[in-house]
Amino acid sequence: MSNLTQGDRVFHPNQKGWGLGKVLNVTPDSIDVFFVGTGAKRLSQSFVQLEIAEGTAAKHRLLDNLIETSQIGSVDFVTPAMAIERFLAIHPDGFSAPSFVKEEREASVRAHQFAVQLLGESEISELIAEGRYQDVCDRARHIESVTNLLTKGEKTAFYSALETPMNQKTFSIGLAAYLYGTDSEEDRFKAFTRVLDLLGINRWPYATLFGFIRFPQEKAFIKPTVIQNVAKAFCWRIIYKAEPNWRTYAAVLRLYNHLRTSLVEEGLMPRDMIDMQSFIWSIGQK
Repeated sequence: MSNLTQGDRVFHPNQKGWGLGKVLNVTPDSIDVFFVGTGAKRLSQSFVQLEIAEGTAAKHRLLDNLIETSQIGSVDFVTPAMAIERFLAIHPDGFSAPSFVKEEREASVRAHQFAVQLLGESEISELIAEGRYQDVCDRARHIESVTNLLTKGEKTAFYSALETPMNQKTFSIGLAAYLYGTDSEEDRFKAFTRVLDLLGINRWPYATLFGFIRFPQEKAFIKPTVIQNVAKAFCWRIIYKAEPNWRTYAAVLRLYNHLRTSLVEEGLMPRDMIDMQSFIWSIGQK
């Protein structure tokens, strides 16, 4: 193994279940490798000849987004299979169970239906064209009230931020541009966080709530503590910062999509990010 260097992708010849690995550190006596199927392992240079992975065999979603080597030692790594086991312990019949739908999906699906009806692209555009900014905010508050995503304190801060006519106009125009604008998703996200900053509520739940509710097939809702716990458990690099930013949000979307793909590979079929949200919360709430 003396020719291996940090970052190389490898397989253990006698532990196929460990899957693909990434070399973290090499010394004359040992080599540290993170394997996607088991986590970090320290191997003796004397006893194992690792196999180099090349081409498409060297690609893996997790290894491409792995946390820094210095952070790995403090993590109790959770594989997707372990996460699925935990989820099924809570919801034995998976995503299709009536109890799951009622407890985990019903409120968010109802909020999505209201969002389409009350703040669809034509509806919000018409309200803004008529200067009915308070109506936009009233509808946004109603949509939020259907969900159980914000805490009582977060609800109070959100409602308070929309009390003045100036703030109502700022929020309405900013929300419409974020949801339906023609700029790139990154530019729209950044612009919306600037709007929230003007309103004094530039925090993750507000930055991600309405995108998630309006477009549950593709957008994620972020609760800071939960997403940090989840990212750490899966050793996924999200470069978390308390202030909403595109780099972290894009990394979280990659994590969601990685786990969504893993669930499908194991025979579980999440319908959308609402299902994924429930799956992730089953892992991240401590």
